Amino acid sequence: MADAIYFPGLVPTTFPAIADFLTENEFAKRRLAVADEVLGYSLIDAYEKAEVYDWEVFEAGFMALSLALADWAGEHLDLDPVVYGGQSFGAIVGAVYAGVLDYAEALLLVRESTRVELDYFGGLAEPVGCFFFYRLDSAAVDGLIAQCLAEGHRVEGSIYLDNSVHGVSGTMTGLERFRELVTEAGGFAFYLMNRAEHCTMVAELRQRLETEVYSQFSWRRSELPMLSDVTGELLTDPAAVRKDLLDGWTSPVRWSTVVEGIRASRAERAYIIGPRNMFARLTGNSVPTAVVTPKAVMQYPEKGFKVPTGAIR
Repeated sequence: MADAIYFPGLVPTTFPAIADFLTENEFAKRRLAVADEVLGYSLIDAYEKAEVYDWEVFEAGFMALSLALADWAGEHLDLDPVVYGGQSFGAIVGAVYAGVLDYAEALLLVRESTRVELDYFGGLAEPVGCFFFYRLDSAAVDGLIAQCLAEGHRVEGSIYLDNSVHGVSGTMTGLERFRELVTEAGGFAFYLMNRAEHCTMVAELRQRLETEVYSQFSWRRSELPMLSDVTGELLTDPAAVRKDLLDGWTSPVRWSTVVEGIRASRAERAYIIGPRNMFARLTGNSVPTAVVTPKAVMQYPEKGFKVPTGAIR
Protein backbone atom coordinates (compact mmCIF):
# COMPACT_ATOMS: atom_id res chain seq x y z
CA MET A 1 0.00 0.00 0.00
CA ALA A 2 1.14 3.55 -0.71
CA ASP A 3 2.38 5.28 2.44
CA ALA A 4 2.76 8.85 3.66
CA ILE A 5 5.68 9.31 6.07
CA TYR A 6 5.16 12.27 8.38
CA PHE A 7 7.35 13.84 11.06
CA PRO A 8 5.67 15.96 13.78
CA GLY A 9 7.16 19.18 15.07
CA LEU A 10 9.00 19.72 18.31
CA VAL A 11 6.95 18.46 21.24
CA PRO A 12 8.20 18.51 24.84
CA THR A 13 8.88 14.92 25.89
CA THR A 14 10.31 13.70 29.18
CA PHE A 15 13.68 12.02 28.76
CA PRO A 16 12.73 8.87 30.73
CA ALA A 17 10.06 8.19 28.08
CA ILE A 18 12.71 7.94 25.35
CA ALA A 19 15.83 6.93 27.31
CA ASP A 20 15.64 3.17 26.68
CA PHE A 21 15.27 3.66 22.95
CA LEU A 22 18.18 6.12 22.74
CA THR A 23 20.53 4.00 24.83
CA GLU A 24 19.61 0.51 23.58
CA ASN A 25 18.42 0.78 19.97
CA GLU A 26 21.16 0.30 17.36
CA PHE A 27 19.64 2.81 14.94
CA ALA A 28 19.58 5.44 17.68
CA LYS A 29 23.18 4.72 18.65
CA ARG A 30 24.29 5.24 15.04
CA ARG A 31 22.47 8.55 14.68
CA LEU A 32 23.80 9.79 18.01
CA ALA A 33 27.37 8.79 17.11
CA VAL A 34 27.25 10.94 13.98
CA ALA A 35 25.79 13.82 15.96
CA ASP A 36 28.52 13.54 18.61
CA GLU A 37 31.20 13.77 15.93
CA VAL A 38 29.59 16.70 14.12
CA LEU A 39 28.62 18.73 17.20
CA GLY A 40 31.67 17.91 19.29
CA TYR A 41 29.88 16.79 22.44
CA SER A 42 27.75 13.91 23.74
CA LEU A 43 24.31 14.71 22.39
CA ILE A 44 22.54 12.16 24.57
CA ASP A 45 24.08 13.62 27.73
CA ALA A 46 23.05 17.12 26.70
CA TYR A 47 19.63 15.99 25.46
CA GLU A 48 18.87 14.35 28.80
CA LYS A 49 19.07 17.74 30.50
CA ALA A 50 17.65 19.84 27.66
CA GLU A 51 14.24 21.45 27.37
CA VAL A 52 12.49 22.71 24.27
CA TYR A 53 14.00 26.13 25.09
CA ASP A 54 17.57 24.82 24.57
CA TRP A 55 17.28 25.13 20.82
CA GLU A 56 20.43 23.52 19.42
CA VAL A 57 20.47 20.53 21.75
CA PHE A 58 16.74 19.88 21.74
CA GLU A 59 16.45 20.18 17.95
CA ALA A 60 19.53 18.02 17.28
CA GLY A 61 18.34 15.40 19.78
CA PHE A 62 14.83 15.45 18.36
CA MET A 63 16.24 14.99 14.86
CA ALA A 64 18.48 12.07 15.87
CA LEU A 65 15.58 10.39 17.67
CA SER A 66 13.10 10.87 14.80
CA LEU A 67 15.52 9.68 12.13
CA ALA A 68 16.44 6.62 14.19
CA LEU A 69 12.74 5.76 14.42
CA ALA A 70 12.47 6.18 10.65
CA ASP A 71 15.54 3.97 10.15
CA TRP A 72 13.92 1.29 12.29
CA ALA A 73 10.63 1.57 10.40
CA GLY A 74 12.37 1.22 7.05
CA GLU A 75 14.04 -1.97 8.27
CA HIS A 76 11.10 -3.62 10.07
CA LEU A 77 7.92 -2.42 8.38
CA ASP A 78 6.77 -3.03 4.84
CA LEU A 79 6.75 0.60 3.78
CA ASP A 80 6.04 1.96 0.32
CA PRO A 81 6.53 5.75 0.70
CA VAL A 82 4.91 7.93 -1.95
CA VAL A 83 5.17 11.21 -0.03
CA TYR A 84 6.88 12.59 3.06
CA GLY A 85 6.40 15.70 5.11
CA GLY A 86 6.73 17.30 8.46
CA GLN A 87 5.08 19.87 10.66
CA SER A 88 7.33 22.83 11.51
CA PHE A 89 10.79 21.49 12.52
CA GLY A 90 9.60 18.04 11.46
CA ALA A 91 9.83 19.25 7.86
CA ILE A 92 13.62 19.57 8.23
CA VAL A 93 13.74 16.04 9.66
CA GLY A 94 11.72 14.90 6.65
CA ALA A 95 14.13 16.58 4.26
CA VAL A 96 16.98 14.58 5.79
CA TYR A 97 14.92 11.38 5.62
CA ALA A 98 14.35 11.91 1.89
CA GLY A 99 17.98 12.82 1.18
CA VAL A 100 17.31 16.44 0.28
CA LEU A 101 19.71 17.48 3.04
CA ASP A 102 22.62 15.44 4.39
CA TYR A 103 22.24 14.47 8.06
CA ALA A 104 25.59 15.91 9.12
CA GLU A 105 24.84 19.13 7.27
CA ALA A 106 21.39 19.26 8.86
CA LEU A 107 23.01 19.16 12.30
CA LEU A 108 25.23 22.08 11.29
CA LEU A 109 22.18 23.87 9.89
CA VAL A 110 20.55 23.50 13.31
CA ARG A 111 23.65 24.96 14.98
CA GLU A 112 23.94 27.90 12.59
CA SER A 113 20.21 28.57 12.64
CA THR A 114 20.29 28.64 16.42
CA ARG A 115 23.09 31.18 16.32
CA VAL A 116 21.09 33.48 14.03
CA GLU A 117 17.84 32.94 15.94
CA LEU A 118 19.42 33.78 19.29
CA ASP A 119 20.95 36.92 17.84
CA TYR A 120 17.67 37.95 16.24
CA PHE A 121 15.40 37.31 19.21
CA GLY A 122 17.96 38.71 21.65
CA GLY A 123 18.04 41.97 19.69
CA LEU A 124 14.31 42.61 19.73
CA ALA A 125 13.03 45.57 21.71
CA GLU A 126 10.38 43.35 23.29
CA PRO A 127 10.60 39.57 23.83
CA VAL A 128 8.28 37.36 21.77
CA GLY A 129 7.14 33.76 22.09
CA CYS A 130 4.65 31.13 21.02
CA PHE A 131 1.99 29.88 23.41
CA PHE A 132 0.51 26.39 22.91
CA PHE A 133 -2.85 25.40 24.38
CA TYR A 134 -5.83 23.12 23.76
CA ARG A 135 -9.58 22.55 24.30
CA LEU A 136 -10.74 25.60 22.35
CA ASP A 137 -11.99 25.43 18.76
CA SER A 138 -10.49 27.53 15.98
CA ALA A 139 -13.36 30.00 15.84
CA ALA A 140 -12.98 30.71 19.56
CA VAL A 141 -9.21 31.09 19.18
CA ASP A 142 -9.60 33.58 16.33
CA GLY A 143 -12.09 35.49 18.47
CA LEU A 144 -9.61 35.73 21.34
CA ILE A 145 -6.88 36.86 18.95
CA ALA A 146 -9.20 39.61 17.67
CA GLN A 147 -9.94 40.67 21.25
CA CYS A 148 -6.26 40.80 22.11
CA LEU A 149 -5.50 42.87 19.02
CA ALA A 150 -8.35 45.24 19.88
CA GLU A 151 -6.77 45.75 23.30
CA GLY A 152 -3.53 46.83 21.63
CA HIS A 153 -1.51 43.62 21.96
CA ARG A 154 0.49 42.05 19.14
CA VAL A 155 -0.51 38.41 18.62
CA GLU A 156 -0.97 36.11 15.60
CA GLY A 157 -2.41 32.66 15.06
CA SER A 158 0.53 30.34 14.33
CA ILE A 159 -0.61 26.73 14.62
CA TYR A 160 -3.96 25.06 14.04
CA LEU A 161 -3.20 21.38 14.58
CA ASP A 162 -6.87 20.43 14.69
CA ASN A 163 -9.96 22.10 16.04
CA SER A 164 -8.70 21.99 19.63
CA VAL A 165 -4.87 22.27 19.64
CA HIS A 166 -3.42 25.66 18.76
CA GLY A 167 -0.38 27.90 19.01
CA VAL A 168 -0.42 31.69 19.08
CA SER A 169 2.68 33.87 18.70
CA GLY A 170 3.12 37.38 20.01
CA THR A 171 4.95 39.64 22.38
CA MET A 172 5.35 38.18 25.85
CA THR A 173 3.08 40.84 27.31
CA GLY A 174 0.49 40.06 24.65
CA LEU A 175 0.76 36.34 25.36
CA GLU A 176 0.32 36.92 29.08
CA ARG A 177 -2.99 38.59 28.31
CA PHE A 178 -3.87 35.91 25.77
CA ARG A 179 -3.22 33.17 28.32
CA GLU A 180 -5.69 34.89 30.66
CA LEU A 181 -8.31 34.94 27.92
CA VAL A 182 -7.70 31.26 27.09
CA THR A 183 -8.15 30.28 30.73
CA GLU A 184 -11.31 32.36 31.06
CA ALA A 185 -12.70 30.67 27.93
CA GLY A 186 -12.06 27.17 29.32
CA GLY A 187 -8.83 26.38 27.47
CA PHE A 188 -5.79 24.68 28.98
CA ALA A 189 -2.19 25.85 28.62
CA PHE A 190 0.33 23.36 27.18
CA TYR A 191 3.62 25.28 27.12
CA LEU A 192 5.22 28.57 26.12
CA MET A 193 8.14 28.59 23.69
CA ASN A 194 10.60 31.47 24.00
CA ARG A 195 10.43 32.39 20.32
CA ALA A 196 7.67 33.31 17.90
CA GLU A 197 7.19 31.14 14.81
CA HIS A 198 4.85 30.63 11.87
CA CYS A 199 3.90 34.31 11.88
CA THR A 200 4.62 37.48 9.93
CA MET A 201 6.34 39.17 12.85
CA VAL A 202 9.50 37.10 12.21
CA ALA A 203 9.82 38.01 8.51
CA GLU A 204 13.23 39.56 9.13
CA LEU A 205 14.44 36.34 10.77
CA ARG A 206 13.25 34.31 7.78
CA GLN A 207 15.32 36.53 5.49
CA ARG A 208 18.41 36.29 7.67
CA LEU A 209 18.16 32.49 7.83
CA GLU A 210 17.90 32.31 4.06
CA THR A 211 20.93 34.55 3.51
CA GLU A 212 23.17 33.51 6.39
CA VAL A 213 22.36 29.82 6.82
CA TYR A 214 20.21 27.96 4.28
CA SER A 215 22.11 29.31 1.26
CA GLN A 216 25.34 27.85 2.65
CA PHE A 217 24.23 24.21 2.38
CA SER A 218 23.70 21.79 -0.50
CA TRP A 219 20.10 20.86 -1.20
CA ARG A 220 19.48 17.81 -3.37
CA ARG A 221 16.57 16.65 -5.48
CA SER A 222 14.49 13.77 -4.12
CA GLU A 223 12.24 11.56 -6.21
CA LEU A 224 10.03 11.26 -3.14
CA PRO A 225 7.91 14.42 -3.03
CA MET A 226 7.63 16.56 0.07
CA LEU A 227 4.19 17.59 1.24
CA SER A 228 4.33 21.27 2.12
CA ASP A 229 2.70 22.15 5.42
CA VAL A 230 2.51 25.73 4.11
CA THR A 231 0.61 25.25 0.84
CA GLY A 232 -0.25 21.54 0.69
CA GLU A 233 1.68 21.21 -2.57
CA LEU A 234 3.92 18.26 -3.41
CA LEU A 235 7.50 19.44 -3.98
CA THR A 236 10.56 17.71 -5.45
CA ASP A 237 12.73 20.62 -6.62
CA PRO A 238 15.39 21.26 -3.95
CA ALA A 239 15.10 25.04 -4.28
CA ALA A 240 11.35 24.78 -3.75
CA VAL A 241 11.86 22.58 -0.68
CA ARG A 242 14.36 25.03 0.81
CA LYS A 243 12.02 27.97 0.16
CA ASP A 244 9.12 26.08 1.72
CA LEU A 245 11.08 25.35 4.89
CA LEU A 246 11.90 29.04 5.18
CA ASP A 247 8.33 30.10 4.40
CA GLY A 248 7.23 27.96 7.32
CA TRP A 249 8.66 30.62 9.61
CA THR A 250 6.16 33.23 8.42
CA SER A 251 3.12 31.11 7.49
CA PRO A 252 0.68 29.55 9.99
CA VAL A 253 0.51 25.75 10.16
CA ARG A 254 -2.91 24.28 9.45
CA TRP A 255 -3.29 20.53 9.84
CA SER A 256 -6.22 20.53 7.41
CA THR A 257 -3.72 21.55 4.71
CA VAL A 258 -1.60 18.52 5.55
CA VAL A 259 -4.53 16.09 5.47
CA GLU A 260 -5.73 17.41 2.11
CA GLY A 261 -2.17 17.08 0.78
CA ILE A 262 -1.96 13.46 1.91
CA ARG A 263 -5.22 12.77 0.11
CA ALA A 264 -3.87 14.43 -3.05
CA SER A 265 -0.73 12.28 -2.88
CA ARG A 266 -2.90 9.15 -3.17
CA ALA A 267 -1.34 7.67 -0.06
CA GLU A 268 -3.44 4.91 1.46
CA ARG A 269 -1.81 4.91 4.90
CA ALA A 270 0.02 7.38 7.10
CA TYR A 271 2.93 6.64 9.42
CA ILE A 272 3.55 9.37 12.00
CA ILE A 273 7.15 9.10 13.21
CA GLY A 274 8.15 10.84 16.43
CA PRO A 275 8.48 10.62 20.22
CA ARG A 276 4.77 10.95 21.07
CA ASN A 277 1.54 9.59 19.63
CA MET A 278 -0.59 12.75 19.98
CA PHE A 279 -0.51 13.37 16.21
CA ALA A 280 -2.16 10.05 15.31
CA ARG A 281 -5.64 11.34 16.01
CA LEU A 282 -5.09 14.25 13.63
CA THR A 283 -5.00 12.01 10.57
CA GLY A 284 -6.84 9.01 11.96
CA ASN A 285 -10.27 10.26 10.92
CA SER A 286 -9.18 10.67 7.31
CA VAL A 287 -6.27 8.28 6.71
CA PRO A 288 -5.54 4.90 8.33
CA THR A 289 -2.72 5.88 10.66
CA ALA A 290 0.00 4.25 12.75
CA VAL A 291 2.54 5.93 15.01
CA VAL A 292 6.18 4.90 15.23
CA THR A 293 7.28 5.93 18.72
CA PRO A 294 10.11 4.78 20.99
CA LYS A 295 7.57 2.86 23.07
CA ALA A 296 6.19 1.04 20.02
CA VAL A 297 9.68 0.14 18.83
CA MET A 298 10.83 -1.12 22.21
CA GLN A 299 7.73 -3.35 22.47
CA TYR A 300 8.38 -4.91 19.05
CA PRO A 301 8.17 -7.82 18.32
CA GLU A 302 6.68 -8.91 21.66
CA LYS A 303 3.49 -6.98 20.94
CA GLY A 304 3.99 -6.71 17.21
CA PHE A 305 3.20 -3.49 15.41
CA LYS A 306 -0.25 -2.22 14.53
CA VAL A 307 -0.18 -1.61 10.79
CA PRO A 308 -2.97 0.68 9.53
CA THR A 309 -5.49 -0.85 7.14
CA GLY A 310 -8.30 0.46 5.02
CA ALA A 311 -8.43 3.32 2.57
CA ILE A 312 -8.65 7.08 2.70
CA ARG A 313 -12.17 8.23 3.36
